[in-house]
Formats: sequence, C-alpha cells, structure tokens
Amino acid sequence: MRLDKIKRILSEAGIRQGLPHITTMDHNQFGALTGDGKVHLHDITEKTDGMTHMMGWDEHGFYTQSSGSGSEKMRSSQDFHNRAIRRANETNKPVDLTSAMAFGHVHDTLAKNEGLQHYLQHHHNRTGQEVKLRGEMFYRPFGRQSEERANEIKFVGTSYDPSHMGSVGKYVVHTKLPENRDHNVEDLKKFASNDEINFDDDKIPHKHMHVDVSDEREQFHRLDHELLGSRTTNKNKEAKMAEIEKFNKIKKSVSDKVDTHVKRMNLTPKWGSGSEGIVVHPSNRNPNAPRFKVTSDTFRAYKADPSNKEAFKSRNVPQNGRG
Repeated sequence: MRLDKIKRILSEAGIRQGLPHITTMDHNQFGALTGDGKVHLHDITEKTDGMTHMMGWDEHGFYTQSSGSGSEKMRSSQDFHNRAIRRANETNKPVDLTSAMAFGHVHDTLAKNEGLQHYLQHHHNRTGQEVKLRGEMFYRPFGRQSEERANEIKFVGTSYDPSHMGSVGKYVVHTKLPENRDHNVEDLKKFASNDEINFDDDKIPHKHMHVDVSDEREQFHRLDHELLGSRTTNKNKEAKMAEIEKFNKIKKSVSDKVDTHVKRMNLTPKWGSGSEGIVVHPSNRNPNAPRFKVTSDTFRAYKADPSNKEAFKSRNVPQNGRG
C-alpha cells in the first residue's frame, strides 16, 4: 500500500492521535508546557508506532475499531472488508484490502480469545457502561527482517525481538490514555495473553526529573504574542516571520535540553535492541501540559536517510510475502 493510501485511511480515523514534538508545538501548547519554567519528565512511556487500535464491549457485545474504520464498530472481520470496498466506491479509488485483511485477522484472533472476552464482558456487566480499551498492535506479518540483527524484525525503523510477541503479534496498552484509566493491565497481561497475541503495557522504569527552562520561558514571554496569533497580511508578514523565527529558536532550545536529560536517564528499550523514543505525559506538577514525543537518535537518523524513504512509506505492508 502506498503512502497516499495509508494517509487516506488514517485521515478517516477517529482513534489515531498524533503527538507533537516540542519543536512542532503551537503557541498554546508550548505556553502550557513551560508554564512554571520547567518541563516535568515524571510520567514517561515507550513510544510505539504499530497499528492504532481500539476494542470494547457494549450492549451488543465485542467490537474493534482500527485506524481505518472511522467511528464504525466492527463486529466481524467481514465488516472491515465491507467498509474498505464501500470507501473505495465512495472515493472512486481502487479497492485495496491490505489493511482490512490485517485488522480483520486481528479482530478474529481477539474475538476467540476467551480470557480477553471474559475480561471485557465482566467489566461491562459490573458497570453497565460501555468498556473501551485503546492501544497499538504490532502485527507480526507487517514486520520485516532487521538489517542489523538476524534475530529481530523491524517495524518502521526500529528492531524488535519477536520472542516478545505471539504468532500474530503484540498488543500494547497505552496506560496513560483516559480510556484505559480503569483497566488492570496486569490482569490483561496474565489472563488475555496467549500464543497468538500477548498483551503488554508501555511503562518504562525511570526516575522523576525536570528540565529548567526558565530562561526560555522568559524569552517566550517577551515575544509579540498578539502578532503571532494574528492573520498574516502583506503589511505584517515580514515582522511576523521574524517573530516566528524567534519562537522556533526558543522551542529548539527547550527541545535540546529535554533531549539531553532524556539521554541521561539511560532508558532501556522494552522489546528489543531499539526504541523509537518516549512519550512524555502531563504530570501532577503540570497537569495542563500537552503530551509530546521525544524520538531516539537512531529513529531520527533512519527517517533522515533518503535510502529509507520507500521503506518508511511501506511501513504498513506485509513483507516477504507474509500475512
């Protein structure tokens, strides 16, 4: 599947949530992040880039949702196929069932998982409310052989040890997201993991740290915020571009400081030799801060290398005939 098709599928998604880097934050996000002159590295999780996924249980029973199902609840693997065909007809595009087949396979695998089904139904019966569980699926057929390590497979630009996965893959629960707040991930890992799909969390052990960005915060205060928030016109364009450049330099300085502190934390990748990076979540010290990502040096180098352009485009395509 080409990148334009993947983007079209993802553009319909209600469950995929993009995360900014510090350098891509808008005015309001950066203001919230640095509000007390510190960036708090208290709640950190492993960054994943698998297949965005939602599952749940409502009055009609089990359902799943993918990055291409929009708001529709899929009750069977056939539902994914039917939607893909319908969307192709609506957009006058060729039918491509690659994602539909993958998410359908995942749906069928989860639907027959007795431990998972019991867990979701039990929570629905206990509360009387719809139960949702959000995460990402490392779908093993979409992995490709790692060039660096013979015993690992690669998703996007990061190599993982397949011994940490089931035959279909691994389901990573995003523990800091609101939908997952009431879930006991240890119960999921224990009772829902099987030989086909095992469940894991995205937690990584770390010490609480903060980054002093008081100087950058003061520089941010001195920006012309009214100009930055105004509509660009011929009259203000030059001045606004100069102010944006100042803002970008401030963000870059904060980003560099955060990178330095993250490297000092010596975090260990969870599932193999590499990591795409981390996600920093709002903490009690600054609950209004936005979530943001800090990518690893190896992943940045991978994306920056022109020779990896096509491989990055095809990150959701089965490799070597598998799948």
